[in-house]
Amino acid sequence: MHSSAKHIADLLKEIVKDNGWEKDIISNKLPILWYELLGEKGRELTEFRRFDEGKLYIHVHSAPWRHELTLRKQEFISKINNHIGFSLITDIIFR
Repeated sequence: MHSSAKHIADLLKEIVKDNGWEKDIISNKLPILWYELLGEKGRELTEFRRFDEGKLYIHVHSAPWRHELTLRKQEFISKINNHIGFSLITDIIFR
């Protein structure tokens, strides 16, 4: 039974990939990934606004924290892209 469950999972992955749904599915998970990356402080001080054409738009409630995030932008882009397995994020806009 375990092998058929694996087979179904592989089939679903193939269907998702063949229909080009990977980016849509992952982009819907980006808010969760963002908050997991930043932890509790990130939840308190930022709001995930949207994802559009490779860019994450994040509202930051404090200027010092916005500055800190901006300095670490490339680190966050790399971590998110590595986590999802391909380069989806090209920029993060902090406002």
